[in-house]
Amino acid sequence: MVGRDSEVSCYQFLPSTYKAYSIQVLGYVADLTPVNAEYIATVKMEELSKKYKPEQIFLKWNAGEGSIKCSSGINKNGTPYDSCSYIKKAINYYNQLK
Repeated sequence: MVGRDSEVSCYQFLPSTYKAYSIQVLGYVADLTPVNAEYIATVKMEELSKKYKPEQIFLKWNAGEGSIKCSSGINKNGTPYDSCSYIKKAINYYNQLK
């Protein structure tokens, strides 16, 4: 499954992010399979959880690791984004799991 902005897997990795994370986690670019995506996402989330609060993790996952505050708008491909709304929804799910 490929999204409007070329994001892949249920984790919505951009291809360049998947490659970078794969190298960081596994040492090479692994084929994009559900199992590989799950493993890489799990390891990255664990790393982020050691450094950041849940709200920051959700922001970084949605808007990029360099993001420091949420934003909304339309990207260069004409796709609307709203990381502020994403964080609120993610926190609601997170709180249900606690």
